[in-house]
Order: sequence, then structure tokens, then C-alpha cells
Amino acid sequence: MNEAPRSAPERNDDQQACVQRYEAMLDRNDQLFFDVEEFELIVDHYLEHNEPKKAEQVVLFAKRLHPGSMDITFCEAVVMMGLGRLGKAMELLDAIEKVEPFNEDVQLHKAGIYSQQRNYRRAVEHYKRALELAEEGLDDIYLDLAFEYENMEEFEEAITCLKKALELNPENEAVLYEMAYCFDLAGADEASVVFFRNFTNDHPYSSVAWYNLGNTLAKLERLDESNEALDLAIAIEERFSSAYFSKARNLLVAARYEEAIACYEETLAFDGPQAITFSFIGECYEKMERYEQALIHYDQAIALDPTWVDAWIGRGVVKDMQERLPEAVKALEQAVAIGADNSDAWYYYANALGRSEKYEQALKAYEKLNTIEPQSLEGWMDHADLLLNLKGPDAALRKFREGEQVHKLTPRYKYRLVSYLLRAGREQQALLELEEALMAEYAAHTQLTEHYPEAATLPQVMHLLELYRK
Repeated sequence: MNEAPRSAPERNDDQQACVQRYEAMLDRNDQLFFDVEEFELIVDHYLEHNEPKKAEQVVLFAKRLHPGSMDITFCEAVVMMGLGRLGKAMELLDAIEKVEPFNEDVQLHKAGIYSQQRNYRRAVEHYKRALELAEEGLDDIYLDLAFEYENMEEFEEAITCLKKALELNPENEAVLYEMAYCFDLAGADEASVVFFRNFTNDHPYSSVAWYNLGNTLAKLERLDESNEALDLAIAIEERFSSAYFSKARNLLVAARYEEAIACYEETLAFDGPQAITFSFIGECYEKMERYEQALIHYDQAIALDPTWVDAWIGRGVVKDMQERLPEAVKALEQAVAIGADNSDAWYYYANALGRSEKYEQALKAYEKLNTIEPQSLEGWMDHADLLLNLKGPDAALRKFREGEQVHKLTPRYKYRLVSYLLRAGREQQALLELEEALMAEYAAHTQLTEHYPEAATLPQVMHLLELYRK
């Protein structure tokens, strides 16, 4: 007669007792008897605590007491995987498969080995075999199979697997989260909205589905719809802090700062103090120009996590706005020291250095920014403007042209380029660039006259502006 399955607390108690008895035996240099199931519990304990070497010693002892046990051989294969000895693990699994050809766990572990070796096609084969053999847990196997398709960037196949998993178990939240992530990887935001709308129609009490729908709608800048979906997630699961966090971000983007702060404070009530939350609250106060409150929250974030770059950036930006430039530079210096590849940190640091008349340091900071984030048009424009003030229009033009490969089709880039060309006396070239910019986006031409007001006094410039006026 089969024993009834034990509850998790019972298993944990048994496992702890086995481990204590095993370790006491080692301390006494004694030798006790353990059955196969007890050895499995001890091995699991050490693997769960990331101690595969200790697990290996258990397996060696177990093999002496239970030679020929397939369960112990399976434990050994798992331990070999934990030690990174994948070839040996595969040998052991092959041996088990010959004796137990219908063991789905063998197929799952073979799939795991091939995945670690980045042989995703073979991993897929073994997950599919496991699906044929398994009688339960099929939704989780489909999830693992989806991961392999994601690794191969075959997102449609991955999404198909995830849909099958949800058909089997619509309450599998890990699958729901992965579905949202997979749509995101595929760049299929509209399809994501359609899927989660349909899913919430069929499963209206799935807080995770409403949450995923809200996040996707936010990406599409449909903030009101996003907030409605997030509100439903919160109504279903009152302490759903991630939903509050997403809604707070929406409110911040929509410049509803007081409401955003209230949402962020809800997450603090649920999750306790978090550096990221205090940092976002600081940003809200910064946007409202309540600078002292902003600094208090940035400082709280830093106190919780001194490596939280965004808080150091926020602190530096606020100090700069308060005209406390030495303190601003010091905070932003800390930001770039912590986040060496953080483009925002380098941008604000370069700006603060320039405003502090530390020009050589500022130019070096802009160079770093242009290197790590060439997509930052503001970085190129501010760098060129600093050179314009220090060395004249030719130096600015040379620097600005370095960003041409990334930004040459951007109207803002074109209008600023026209300004530098006109200042450098290259009028014909400037007019050609101006014509292209006007054809691309006429309404943005004010960027030229704002940056170089004298352009409005040049007859040929005014002629082109009139010519392309819609």
C-alpha cells in the first residue's frame, strides 16, 4: 500500500532530522544506516543550500549502502550537474534511461543539460519527450520548453507553448508573467493587449493578467486604460505592490505627482523601505520643485543602498537646480563612480562640470557619454555647445558631426547642424541641410532660430522657411 504524500512542513521536518543525524554521524566519525529516501532528502538539502561538494560526499556514502539503486544514481546525476560535470551527468542519465525508459525526470534533466550547453534544439527534443511521458506538471514543462524557444528567439513557438500551459492551468502565474515578457521580447505589444484582454474576459479574477495588461498599455502610452487595468489588479489583490508601483509610474509620467507619491507610499507600506521607491518619490518632489523634500527622499534611498545610482543623480540634479554647484558635482561624481556606464549620470555630471567652469573635466565627461551612449542627442548637442563657447563654431561642428551616423535622419540633429554651419560661415551647406530638415519636420524649425537667433535675419534662410511653410 502506497503511503499518503507528506505535506511540505512534514517533509521539511523529516529533511532537517535526516541532515542533523547525518552531520552528527560525521562529527562522531561513525557510520549509520539511511534508506534511499533519507539520502535523497539530505542531497536535496545540500543542493538547495548551494553546497554540491557536500552533496557529492553524501552520494558516495549512499552508493556504498545502496549499490545499484537507480534513485541514488539519479541523485548523483543531479549532483554532477550542480558541480558543472555535465558529461558525467549525461552518462548517468543515459544509464538510468536504459533501465527506466519512461522516466520523464530523466528527459527533463537531459533537457536542462543541453540548455546549459546552449544546445537549445536538443533541449527542445527532450522537453517534448518529457511532455509525452509526464502525467502531471505539464504546464511547467511547457514553460521550460518556452524558455528554450525564447533562447532561440522563436517567440511565436514560445507563445504557443505558454498558451498550452495556460490551457492546462490558467492559474499558473509564472506562465502569465512569462507570456508578458515573451510578447515584450517579440515587440508584439498590440498582440499582448489582445491576449490579456481575452484572458481577463475568461478569467476576470486573475490579478496578474490585469497587471500584465496594465503594463503593456502603459508601454503603448495608453495611461488611462493602463490605470484601469492596474486598479482592477489591486481590487483583486489588495497588497499587490507591483501594481501600485506601475500605477505610480504612470502617474509620474502624467505629471500627477501627488497621486504618484501616494501610490509609492502604498508600496512602502507593503514592502517596507526600498531605495528605488524613495528615489521615485524624490523624483516626484523634484518635478514639483519641492527640492528639500526631494533631497530628503534621495538621501533616504542612499541610506538604504549607497550604490543606488539614480538617487545620487537626483541629489546632484537638485543641488544643481539650487545653484549649489560644488555639492552637485560631488553627488554626480559619486554617481559616475558607482555607475560607470550610466549615461544619465555622465550627462548630468558633464553639465554640472561645465556650469562650474571645470571645462577640461566637462569635455572628458562628454567624451565618455558620447562613447557609452551615442544615441543621446542631448549629449552631442551639449558637448558641441560647450566647444562652441570655448573654441568656436568649427570645433563644435567637428564634434557634432561625430554623432551624424546615429542621428543624421533626426530633424533636431539637422537643425542644430544648420546652426553650427551658419556660425562657421558655411552657408550653402547649411541651406542644403536646412531644406532637408524642413521637408522632414517643418514645425521644428524654431529649434534653429532659438539656438541661433541671427538665422532669422538671413534672407536665404527666411526664403526657405517661407517656401516650406505649410
